[in-house]
Amino acid sequence: MTTEWAVVAAAGQFTLDARNSGELTFTVSNPGMAPDTVVFDVAPGEGTQRGWFTVAEPQRVVPGQGSVSFLVRLAVPPGTPPRRYDMTGFAYSANTAPEESSRSSGRVTYDVRAVVPPKRAPWPWIAAAAALVLVVAGVVVWLVSRPGEQPPPAAPQVVTLEAESLVGGATVESPAGAAVQVVEQKNCCDVTWSGGAQLFFLGLAVGDRVTVTVDIPADGTWRLSTVRTTSFDYANTIFVVDGRQVGGTFFGFTPTVVKTDWLDVGTVELSRGPHRLTLVAVSKTQGFDRYFAGVDQIRFTQLVQP
Repeated sequence: MTTEWAVVAAAGQFTLDARNSGELTFTVSNPGMAPDTVVFDVAPGEGTQRGWFTVAEPQRVVPGQGSVSFLVRLAVPPGTPPRRYDMTGFAYSANTAPEESSRSSGRVTYDVRAVVPPKRAPWPWIAAAAALVLVVAGVVVWLVSRPGEQPPPAAPQVVTLEAESLVGGATVESPAGAAVQVVEQKNCCDVTWSGGAQLFFLGLAVGDRVTVTVDIPADGTWRLSTVRTTSFDYANTIFVVDGRQVGGTFFGFTPTVVKTDWLDVGTVELSRGPHRLTLVAVSKTQGFDRYFAGVDQIRFTQLVQP
């Protein structure tokens, strides 16, 4: 019997850095009862090559009613024309031909930016003149603003939120059509959460997600951190900000209920104003038919350049 694999991308777009590199998680689910070995691969779009992509552990055993996550790394070679490209992830059973059991994700895009080449060194006399100007300017600056007279650097702004306070404005979504919900859960299970409660997401399938709105006070680079909860029926999850994945997969399983310390998720460029923060269930490691998740606190810390 052919396994009807389900393939879901964590986001609809890769987030690329200044070198046009990035990564994205794809989740492959086995809806059948019998375990099967899956092979995950990438189908590059027009104008791209398979060699741009690397898949970590592309072949794995997936238990019945279970799922696994594959991390895909993208490295666009220098000189690639700047424009939007796309790719598709697909999975098939290792013991069958790809055309017999292959299932694919939706189309995933990524925007390649032009990389500015390094400037040539100036002629020697121009370089010497520039060095002299810099020395003179440095002396003048030192005389005008001596040590001790500089204003202190601006303190980074920090936005810390009790996750349960965002439940009222949260939206939940289940691509599989499950009746998903998010609630404010009070202290229980020998765990005390900050503020006496946590945001409790009752997911039921891969791809189920909850989205909250966070207001950012200034343009800049921000570090996302969270305090999470783990338990025996909690899913593996990722965070997505404004449709783009930030950080890697958080593994939610522990035999008992545990509250973590502050965990760094990743950094993201944000403008001033409201932004959508989404928690997505991507896989699970336990045998329960649940994809639950818990978030105690959320923090965005502004990274100030020295």
